[in-house]
Amino acid sequence: MDRQQVVLHMNHGMGDNSYAHNSIIQKKVMREAKGIVEESMMSIFKSLPQFSEIIEEKKGHKCGACFINATPGTFYKSLFPNNFLHFVHSSFSLHWLSQAPKELGNEENVHLTSTTPPAMHEAYLEQFQKDFKLFLKLRSQELVPKGGMVLTLIGRDKSQKTHDIRTAWSLIGTTLNDMVLENLIEAIKLECFDLPLYDPTIEEAKEVIEDEGSFTLQRLESVILDWSTNIKEAVDDDNNNKLDLNTKAEFTTKFIRAALEPLLKAKFGEEIMDELFVRYKNKIVQLIMGVKILEFPTLIISLIKKV
Repeated sequence: MDRQQVVLHMNHGMGDNSYAHNSIIQKKVMREAKGIVEESMMSIFKSLPQFSEIIEEKKGHKCGACFINATPGTFYKSLFPNNFLHFVHSSFSLHWLSQAPKELGNEENVHLTSTTPPAMHEAYLEQFQKDFKLFLKLRSQELVPKGGMVLTLIGRDKSQKTHDIRTAWSLIGTTLNDMVLENLIEAIKLECFDLPLYDPTIEEAKEVIEDEGSFTLQRLESVILDWSTNIKEAVDDDNNNKLDLNTKAEFTTKFIRAALEPLLKAKFGEEIMDELFVRYKNKIVQLIMGVKILEFPTLIISLIKKV
């Protein structure tokens, strides 16, 4: 198994830097998508009486109960039998690629930035298209006809003028470069490291869905979230206004660390993690001082499998 896939997971446990304690933004996205999820699930629950009648006609009263289970594995491979699922909900996952594009020659940055060559943007887009199309194909095989699917993932507004989520990723690269210059990290390790993340625009996501062809697009929306969502959810508005820059930067840093640390640790070693994120927090402080709005869109997609 690819080494990157082995470490591509969030910070586990319940500690201060864990994903569980630093995923308030994801919780907010789930709340935003709740109405769409419930709407999609209503066609399923309304059909349950008829479904039960059909099962009883075919199998009598011998049919078993319905169970819920967790299935380990990457969502870029088959997870369930064909025509098995009635509803799929993927939350904050599909911006993670199966791998970073290969042979990028991206020696100074670990992700896409405003100065990234067009060829690198194209490589990331092609990887997203390949992965997203595969995801749709696999889930369409596992869903019954007219089965529903709701997806949420970090997106991008191509006309956005504020600092979006890519700024957070690029600051990781800047911090790592600083540490290379101080001989705290081997240059060769950074030269061959790229984050397997891509934030598509609405147009890019829609194009893949239509090209793959297995689903009818019901809804495709963009919800704008700002980086301080973790803070706003954790404290009331009065206290939020009183928080100093260091505290605000700390919230943002924990959010990023919870998501990226396992991947960074596998590449650069556990011993530099604290130093890396202390430096990263300092860069976030400078960013907050210079920019009033730090936000990014999240895509919410509702699909129905074609018959």
